[in-house]
This record gives sequence, C-alpha cells and structure tokens, in this order.
Amino acid sequence: MTHVDWKPAGSRLVAGKRPLSVAALLIIGLLTSSARAAGMAEYVIHISVDGLGASYLQALIDSGDLPNFKRLQAEGAWTNNARTDFDYTITLPNHTSMVTGRPVMDKAAKPTAIVGHHWIINTDPGTRNLHGNSHDYVKSAFDVAHDNGLRTAMFASKSKFVLYDQSYDAANGAPDTTGPDNGRDKIDLYVKDGDSVKMTDRFIAEMKSNPFQYVFVHFHDADTAGHAKKWGSEAYHEAIKAVDGYLGRILELVTTDEKLKGKTAIIISADHGGTGLDHFYNRNPLNYTIPFYTWGAGVAAGKDLYSLNSASRSDPKADRLDYVAEGLQPIRNGDGGNLALSLLGLGPIPDSSINAAQDLHTQ
Repeated sequence: MTHVDWKPAGSRLVAGKRPLSVAALLIIGLLTSSARAAGMAEYVIHISVDGLGASYLQALIDSGDLPNFKRLQAEGAWTNNARTDFDYTITLPNHTSMVTGRPVMDKAAKPTAIVGHHWIINTDPGTRNLHGNSHDYVKSAFDVAHDNGLRTAMFASKSKFVLYDQSYDAANGAPDTTGPDNGRDKIDLYVKDGDSVKMTDRFIAEMKSNPFQYVFVHFHDADTAGHAKKWGSEAYHEAIKAVDGYLGRILELVTTDEKLKGKTAIIISADHGGTGLDHFYNRNPLNYTIPFYTWGAGVAAGKDLYSLNSASRSDPKADRLDYVAEGLQPIRNGDGGNLALSLLGLGPIPDSSINAAQDLHTQ
C-alpha cells in the first residue's frame, strides 16, 4: 500500500506582513544566487541502501553482478570503508545522523561539547518527533534547503521513516527566518511505499515533472533480506542486485532528462551492515563498515574519497573510532547531509558537527 503525504511549497507571503516589493525580492534573489554560487550541483539525490554492508558489496561488483555500482566507482568518488555512528548500528539513529549531521549521543569534546540528536528508538515513532527528545529543535538538511527556497522530498520504504515527516511538518518544523518565508513544512513531498519498484517509479515520475533540489531516497531491500535469510546469503545478494537495478534507473534519469543532465549529484551510503540475522552489535566490523559513494556534478571520476580528503579524513582501516578520537575522523554516513548542502552551494546544518566545516570534498 502506498502512503503519500503531499504538501505544496510554502508561501512566500507571511500572514500579517506586507508583501515584499519586486525590488526587494530581486535583491534577495541575487543574494541567494550569490550564496549558492559555490555549489556544483542544482539537484542532489541522497540515497540510503538500508543494511548494505561494504564487506559484501565489492565481491558482487567484481563478479559483474552490480553494473551500476561499478559505474559509480568508475565515474565517481567513493570508499567501501566508511563508518556508521560510533554508538549505534541500527536504522533510525543512523538515518537521523545522515539528515542532521549529528552523532546519536553527546560527546565530551574540547573546546566545546558535541551535541547528539539523541534518537535511539528504532520502531515506528507513533506521534513523536525528534525535537521533544530531551533537547531543542534539531535542524536538518531539509531545513537548510527548504529555507533557501529549494524543493525537498523524502521517499521511504519503511513506515518508521514517518518520524522525519512528523518532525519537519507544518506543526513541528521551525519558522523560516532565511530570506522569504517558505513556511515551516520542510519536506514538500513525503512518500512511503514498501514496494521499492513502485517507489522508484513514483520518484522518477516526480523528478521528471518538477524535480526536487534535495531529495532523500531510502531502499529497504538488503536489510529486509538480511533479517530474513542472513547477511551474505543468496537472498541478500539478490536484494543488492535489485537495488543496483533501481540505481540504474536513477542514473538513466539524470543522464537523459535535460533538466537534470549535468546538474545532478548523487550521494549513496548505508545505515549499517550486518552479520547473521542482525546488525545490533556496534563493535563488529561487519556491522559498522559501510560504503559511501558520490557521483555526478561536482564529483571527480574514479577517485578514492580518502585520497581526495587526506587533509580532513583518514582511512580507519579496521578500526572503530569515536567522534573525539585523536587525529582525523573517518568518512561517516553522517557526512552526507552537509555534503549535499555544500554541493548545492548552501551552508551547513546549524548545530551539526559531522562535516560541519563542509570539508569533505568530492573532487
């Protein structure tokens, strides 16, 4: 069953205020364009392949079973040795890090503490949202993109992702204080569909009709197969092959549609890997080692992300590193939100700490 929650982009007129003059709107538009001038993409597709353990991925690529992942390696900048959150290797905590740029838990860092998002629940949230979880409003990549006048969306294949729609809707989203008021609803379109084929169909149709500048897409297939048949099983491999097919359709879209061609960047990571039938033990490398791939506008071809970022990131080899470990940090799934914004020419997520300097480079 498909659940769609559609919401038009927020009005630029504020109730109780006089409309802005044409001259004022032009000035604001010029300022916004200038602020985004450093960006290298007009559209960013931020993809999470739930449960995609890096240790299983490369063998399938080498055997010729994943032509689109192989293409992403040849044409993009990537690593198979990125990291999940330090404390948690489960779904919602890690996806929350992806879109907020925060670790899950607070860290006693110097000179200032690192504030986590604190979301550790991994089931359907009921009516709860991220902001009532013992701290103030938790800003996200959706906030920054939306408040700068860009269209945003989330396509999710698990029902518990309603957490993000509830956290950033018209009731719970923060007021827009950046330029014209685009409203409090930060996600213009939220689609939930457990059938990844149909969800991909809907995603492609929406992008062809009126593309989103920042869109988050989640595929459940590998995780579902891992829990049912074990990570590394034939069913798990078949699920990754299916995801490769979805990625192929997305690549075809962004390389043939004139609105998107040459203007779109793709970021792909995972929330965790897995072993046996689960992924809960955060000290197991099979659980915390994940891929991180980038492709498209503003991305170099055939490059290792650690080589491109030797001044700001360090390949952790097999180590599991905390956010306050001495030396450089590894690339993490939580880098994705601020990377997406930097590719769009926008500043970082307020109060974030993962890639807050936007120093993860893709070329």
